[in-house]
Amino acid sequence: MSDYVFPQFDSDVRIDSIGEMFKAKDHTRWGVNLQLYRPQKKSSLTISNAPILARKRYLNPTINHDLKGWGESFYISSMKEWQAARIGDCPIKSLEKDKRQFCFVAPMRGGKTAYLPQFEFGRSLFFHDGYLSRTALMPECLDLDFNVSTDWSNNRAYIEIMPISGYPLGSFNDLDRRNYLSWILLDEQARKSYESIGLHQKKYGYQSGNYRMWDFSFDPPELPGAYFSVRGWFDQETKSIFVYEIDKIKRIKADIPDEIDMFHPEFTTPSQERNEKGMPVAPSGDIAGARIHDDEDANADGSRIILPSDKVESEFSKAFITNRISKKKRKVSSAIPDEGESERHILDVSAEEAIAGQGYAGADRSITNDVTEKAHLYESKFDCFLDMVNVMTSYDGCVRHSKKIYELPPVARCTKHRLSTDGNPRCMAVIVLEVQGKHVILLEVDTSDAEKALSTKVLLPRNYSEWENDLNKVMYGLVRKSLNWPSKVLDQICGEGGHIWIRHPKCAGGHIGLLLPDTTEGWAGRFYGRVKEMVGS
Repeated sequence: MSDYVFPQFDSDVRIDSIGEMFKAKDHTRWGVNLQLYRPQKKSSLTISNAPILARKRYLNPTINHDLKGWGESFYISSMKEWQAARIGDCPIKSLEKDKRQFCFVAPMRGGKTAYLPQFEFGRSLFFHDGYLSRTALMPECLDLDFNVSTDWSNNRAYIEIMPISGYPLGSFNDLDRRNYLSWILLDEQARKSYESIGLHQKKYGYQSGNYRMWDFSFDPPELPGAYFSVRGWFDQETKSIFVYEIDKIKRIKADIPDEIDMFHPEFTTPSQERNEKGMPVAPSGDIAGARIHDDEDANADGSRIILPSDKVESEFSKAFITNRISKKKRKVSSAIPDEGESERHILDVSAEEAIAGQGYAGADRSITNDVTEKAHLYESKFDCFLDMVNVMTSYDGCVRHSKKIYELPPVARCTKHRLSTDGNPRCMAVIVLEVQGKHVILLEVDTSDAEKALSTKVLLPRNYSEWENDLNKVMYGLVRKSLNWPSKVLDQICGEGGHIWIRHPKCAGGHIGLLLPDTTEGWAGRFYGRVKEMVGS
């Protein structure tokens, strides 16, 4: 159930269909006409709200509504197999409200045919936040906002965010959003497809009185081998499915370098200095909800809040790293958070582009849920530790069974699952050893951002067969306790004497997280001695 409302709509208003787009002659903002179950005085929203505009969704819900539609999933060979048509061409006869809008016709297994509205495809593929929704209608905007260069010889790219760019700087702290923007900017087919939206608008839009109107359409990327999970109306007689919403798009072709650096002159990273006079941190959770004022200005002063939204699960065909590069340092406040109760209130917000000095507080949505497996890309962060483990496994009675790198999970109101330096995932190396016939687990966390020192944790679980489930509890507790080992959880898994911590060697130059390679031999000997003591006790 949503904790934000559109004041112009009644409660529990359902989107039945999505019509043409429009723009007043003397305005710059585009709107989207909606056909709503329970007619309203105003039946449209601006394109900034495109991330949540899907058929059969409810606006201003007061109860939890079940997801509507028949679930279906399918793979495609290439988008070249899909044909463009009008929704009115779908053999399901009760779609009169949508009939003028464009769709793609997709062959499926079993003789079925999917009719996929082009707006829904554009939403799930590109309209992942307000910026991407608005600028899609301006094909020249990406060139103005981003300076992109690619060095294929080193498999690296550089994205400079221009000072005039309207992309919210805070959004670059979100790895999923950073990755998705990089794909649009760098993948030739993705960018061409995204910019085709604005080109189609200019080519096929038409004047109607004081308005410019347009039936949404675009040229999709090929997406060879992509997987779709959708929900919609299935008609058994014609074996046709009319898609309401796309839940997942996986195996998205990403023809981009393996590592991407993103820079803006205002990006900062925390220094090791502490600001003892820092202001108290405002308690989280003091905003009970938001009223979204459609087509009203947003104020550029202050950070934009992120409104909760249903996500589109996406997965790229290859993993890649995006780094937020900064030259400025900021002092970290040592002020203690105010743990007192604060008055919860409803905040008035706008999802439009921010303007300095006027308007409501800025708000945005992110519907990106990037599930691409990429933890292995960060293995180099653990080189010294893994070298030490390799030395240990050369000793008699020590065998390594497995090694895996995990991203620490996001936890509500916590930030330690990301590195403070570049916003990349904070990872943990999990090593399973067999020492004197017993399973021993080593947990090593990436603290390269110098947030704090964290010793290696060594576990002797009482029930090794349950370890996979127990690992999730440990990672969750580690983030929730702000990078402190969750002792109570570990006691439950191992017993009070079944887990110990072992200090790292002194760090290079006194910097947390930077280990000296030449300490490996001594570190391994000391480490193995402690492990044998624990196993033998």
